[in-house]
Amino acid sequence: MEPFRISMSKTRVSLAVCLLDSFTLAPPLGLHTKVVLEGSFSKPIIKAHGMFIFTNVNEGVYKLHIYAEEYFEEVVEITIGPKDKLVHVSLLPRPSYPFHEKDTLLRAQVKNKHNQPYSGATLIAAVVSEEASRARLAQDQAGSGEDQLMLGSVTGKIGVGDRFLIRSRNKTDADELCCIAAVLEHQRRVKLEKPLAGSFARGSLLLPVVQSRTDSHGEAVLAFANCRAKQFLIKLDVQHGNLSLLKEVNLAEGGTTLAGSLCL
Repeated sequence: MEPFRISMSKTRVSLAVCLLDSFTLAPPLGLHTKVVLEGSFSKPIIKAHGMFIFTNVNEGVYKLHIYAEEYFEEVVEITIGPKDKLVHVSLLPRPSYPFHEKDTLLRAQVKNKHNQPYSGATLIAAVVSEEASRARLAQDQAGSGEDQLMLGSVTGKIGVGDRFLIRSRNKTDADELCCIAAVLEHQRRVKLEKPLAGSFARGSLLLPVVQSRTDSHGEAVLAFANCRAKQFLIKLDVQHGNLSLLKEVNLAEGGTTLAGSLCL
């Protein structure tokens, strides 16, 4: 019998990318999702539930490109170090996304003064009707510099990438925008992407914030989940370059509201 040798190589997981549909908080729709790590020859191993695994990537700064057929392309700058890294990326639905008839949507088109569409304009819609809040602060005080919140009266599912406007019940403190980085303890505790700048007392409201952008035709869709109110008011902030527009819109739950053409 000829001698033989078994060689084993150790594979190191450098980066795990978890993709989420920003509307459903589920793995993205479609079969043609592509994740590329610019500057690396590593190809991802595709796992279930929207997970992509990159192995043996050298330390450094990279750009992560995500292409999915029902969503806008995303480009995220990440730093890979000696430890494994987990990155959550929320994908924004395109206007052509297959929404259901009873989904609560706001559709708009953004144009310039010459009636030409603006591609890549950002739209941020903050719900300001208190009856549509998704949760309340359950701790006595969430002070400046804190990056974790205890929640109560949670409605629906809160997920990574969700944005909220924190509003004090006495309305003496300035509203603050926050983004969820991790969900802990069965929706009762969350970690924020950035520490709080202000301070908020028990009972402060978490009001939903929805963000999207326009496609090549200047069209955009904003989708609201778990509204809690048959009708509610939003403040819409539209931005493109150094141009901006603020607009209030009343939405009805379970249907599509058309904001028409928004001129910057």
